[in-house]
Amino acid sequence: MMIKAGVYVHIPFCLQKCAYCDFLSHPPKLGEIDNYLEALQLEIKRFKVQGSTLFIGGGTPSVVPPSSLAKLIRVLHQAYGPFSEVTVEVNPGTVDGDYLKILKDQGVNRLSVGVQSFNDHSLQAMGRIHSAKEAHDTIINAAKVGFTNISLDLIYGYPGMDLKEVEKTLQVAVSLPVTHISYYGLQIEPGTPIYGKNLSWVTDDDYVKMYLRGIEILESHRFKQYEVSNFALEGNESKHNLIYWHNEEYLGLGVGAVSRLGHIRYRNVDTVPEYINSLKKSQKIITLEEELTPELLLEEKIMLGLRLREGIGPEKLFGKTLAELYPEVVKELLDLGLLEKEGAHYRITRDAIPIMNTILSKFF
Repeated sequence: MMIKAGVYVHIPFCLQKCAYCDFLSHPPKLGEIDNYLEALQLEIKRFKVQGSTLFIGGGTPSVVPPSSLAKLIRVLHQAYGPFSEVTVEVNPGTVDGDYLKILKDQGVNRLSVGVQSFNDHSLQAMGRIHSAKEAHDTIINAAKVGFTNISLDLIYGYPGMDLKEVEKTLQVAVSLPVTHISYYGLQIEPGTPIYGKNLSWVTDDDYVKMYLRGIEILESHRFKQYEVSNFALEGNESKHNLIYWHNEEYLGLGVGAVSRLGHIRYRNVDTVPEYINSLKKSQKIITLEEELTPELLLEEKIMLGLRLREGIGPEKLFGKTLAELYPEVVKELLDLGLLEKEGAHYRITRDAIPIMNTILSKFF
């Protein structure tokens, strides 16, 4: 029986590295995009899966010339389609109406737009290449060419931000023809350009206020929170990302991509030259491989499931409730008001989401 899996394709190129970015990406060298896409097609041929969803991310996939990206999408459709959802990440400043129409014509039915902020000062500080107006125009153009499922990413808690700026950005976002908003708190990782800099950092209290205020604004405009950082109008949740949060199977293609097929999780090599050269020589590109034991699967199902507002029930925990598996921990968290119960499902209370990692550590 053919495995059914979500398919993720990593495009590791961007025009400029953002100050906070910890993703595997860099500005492309001469000829690197074409060589990488050729290698991707070789990797695609290595797998026989039925794709449920397709997500092309990065990096910035829209730095790839539209004709080349269109060809890649056609190859993916032929190899793994049909897909119920096809998402491509784009950045303002890298696409126009013609580019967006080409994506639409290739069966892309969901756009994820990397906006981050509608404040030009913050965008410049982040190292983003676009302006607030370009972000606004990209979304309007996407709607004009026929996209009805448009998502945008926003960041809160960036150095120098205050609550008023965050509120204003959110108000602009909900006024646009978008169906999904990802609202991420800034996480600083070692090795990023911003790491260790002497900046005007947001306090922990203000960080939490920005998050909770964001929930209020988004839900007041019918964007229902369905995951810690993700909000959608009814029926527009990201099908692809739900595969990860439900701990289901996925195929990751490209440099540094991670796959989980059956009870094995593995990761590809994380440099573009090694990825290209290994595939051209028909060599192995997997660097890490891990067996998912029942114990590890249970742990991950709890960690991922508690990120979802639907909570986690026995259907995800091998037929047992969270209380049956961890009676003392569940009782303590219920008594403290950090966990709540609905039927056989348990979820973290909304006010406790900012200390989620502390709560999860109680189980392990």
